[in-house]
Amino acid sequence: MIKVKDLSFSYNGHDEALKNVTFDIKKGSWISILGHNGSGKSTLSKLMVGLLTPSKGHIEIDGLLLNDENLLEIRKKIGIVFQNPDNQFVGVTVKHDIAFGLENQRVPHNEMKEKINYYANLVGMQDFLNKEPHQLSGGQKQRVAIAGALAMEQDVLILDEATSMLDPEGTLEIVNLIKKLNQTYHKTIITITHDLSFATQSDELIVLKGGEMILKGTPKEVFKEEDVLKSSHLELPFELSVYNEALKDEKISKKVVEALWAFNSKM
Repeated sequence: MIKVKDLSFSYNGHDEALKNVTFDIKKGSWISILGHNGSGKSTLSKLMVGLLTPSKGHIEIDGLLLNDENLLEIRKKIGIVFQNPDNQFVGVTVKHDIAFGLENQRVPHNEMKEKINYYANLVGMQDFLNKEPHQLSGGQKQRVAIAGALAMEQDVLILDEATSMLDPEGTLEIVNLIKKLNQTYHKTIITITHDLSFATQSDELIVLKGGEMILKGTPKEVFKEEDVLKSSHLELPFELSVYNEALKDEKISKKVVEALWAFNSKM
């Protein structure tokens, strides 16, 4: 569904923020893109929605080349929710915020009302439609931002560090919503994060360092490369380090090791 080929980008024309990055993302999958600050992961997310133009290489979405000619059609397929929920709220109330993109698309009023109610209900914000931003928690604001993106009825949703500014309760809200969108509604989800515990729940991981892709695979495959992750300033959480140690110990049964992984991936 998404093909990224030999993608490079520079902000100043000299130093490359991304260098020859190539990968595919299957329809309906959940991919996490991992990396420390400055690794290029947010640059990559902006390239995938056409906010930046690559200096080299290309992106295809559903067979369409991402360029100026196809940009409007591409943006019907892919949306993004950024890190700071306060910066994303553009409406006076929840209702107006979800309606913002629909108004720009000139969706008829009755159809717009139906979509607002449907997507507010989907993200659990149906009782907050008339609330103002200052009356909402961080997690609730992120859910509103996600509802606004979903109302555009795009197949792919990118969440750029969408949990990094939230408390544990708000993070859990967003994680559960992502699972629902991916597993029940079959949305393709791309999460940009440096939280390895969060990333265990993805289908595949892509790890960036200094603008280059250094690892790609399932969480199990990637988290075995503990030294490579540490070199990228990505520390495995304690529970994942325990899993790796158990994996190396031949005295521990495979069932116990698999149970440890199952426990970690549900957190």
